[in-house]
Amino acid sequence: VGEGRVVLAVDKYDDQIPGLFPVGIPLEEADGNFVVIDLGNGNFAFYAHMIKGSVAVEVGDFVTRGQVIGLVGNTGNTIAPHLHFQMMSGPSTFGSNGVPYMIHEYDLIAQAASTEAFDMAEAEGTPLEIIPVDNPGIHKDDLPLDLSIINFAE
Repeated sequence: VGEGRVVLAVDKYDDQIPGLFPVGIPLEEADGNFVVIDLGNGNFAFYAHMIKGSVAVEVGDFVTRGQVIGLVGNTGNTIAPHLHFQMMSGPSTFGSNGVPYMIHEYDLIAQAASTEAFDMAEAEGTPLEIIPVDNPGIHKDDLPLDLSIINFAE
């Protein structure tokens, strides 16, 4: 994502137990540790489930593309470590609409065999069944399809 100003940053929740969804988690803790960045023009970037102690920015900080803002964790309403990313029309994850976006550059590696295969691997902590894609390699200015396995350029 491009440049912007941090409008929300939370870094206080411990990781959940992998393989188990938390029970009775309050709505305000669902995102775990997270950062929201105001990109301007009514667009906000949201990064969630970061590991406690890793959020490297504070409200008011100006961030740039490629800057580390935190590390992937397993906080909030999650079953396994991952980064939840979304673009929104406002700073509230539950009170905003999603907005379309493109990823500047990524390397398409493969894809998960199915949603069921992904869910099983996540829940059981087993290797994910993957299948080849027709168009592997570097992609620019588009959005990978669901179940895509990608690497980001550094």
